[in-house]
Amino acid sequence: MSKRIKRAAAIGSVLALGAAPGALAVKPADPGSQGQGHGQGHAKNGGKGTVSYVFKGAYQLDSSVAVDQGNAHARKAGLVDSIVAFDLSSAKVVVADVNGDGSKDVSDLSASDRVVVKARLPRKDPGVAPYAARQIVDQTHPDSDAD
Repeated sequence: MSKRIKRAAAIGSVLALGAAPGALAVKPADPGSQGQGHGQGHAKNGGKGTVSYVFKGAYQLDSSVAVDQGNAHARKAGLVDSIVAFDLSSAKVVVADVNGDGSKDVSDLSASDRVVVKARLPRKDPGVAPYAARQIVDQTHPDSDAD
């Protein structure tokens, strides 16, 4: 008798597993809907995605950088081995207080300091300079208080 119970339990579990996918399937609210999909290119501004550009080079006193290295986006845009102008007014500045005025800002940067500049720009065509920088980091005079 115990063989019969075990066999019935095994058959029942096999049947339950076979019926589970159909019972658990969720039907969409609108049968004509295609779902979220990838139609907008994963971007908030209509498919024109923005990406991070990273520029490395020597700082120039007019808020520009003589770029000699960059990430793939900067290289593909042809911005490496050129002088690129940036708008640093809203950028986070990571630098040591070189001039001793108590604040760490763009005035602490010197000509020919090695810097890294980060900017969010359109993926395929960054547009025209000056580019709005999100962050500038001085590698010649690093901020000892930075986390």
